[in-house]
Amino acid sequence: MQVLRLYRDILRCARSRGPEERAQISRFTRDKFSQPIARTQVTRIEYLLGYGRRQLEMLQMAGTKKVEVRR
Repeated sequence: MQVLRLYRDILRCARSRGPEERAQISRFTRDKFSQPIARTQVTRIEYLLGYGRRQLEMLQMAGTKKVEVRR
């Protein structure tokens, strides 16, 4: 449930951006959320949820213009 909520929140935040940036955020989000992770990797899931929340907070800040691409 937390993962789906985070996904929706990021896409909602992307709606407030321009068309080019919205597309970039959507692609980045889809790419990150489509990577398979086993349900048994609880520590990894918790880490990624925290990372995603921090990215969302950065997007919501008024001065943020770009999405950080980390691989």
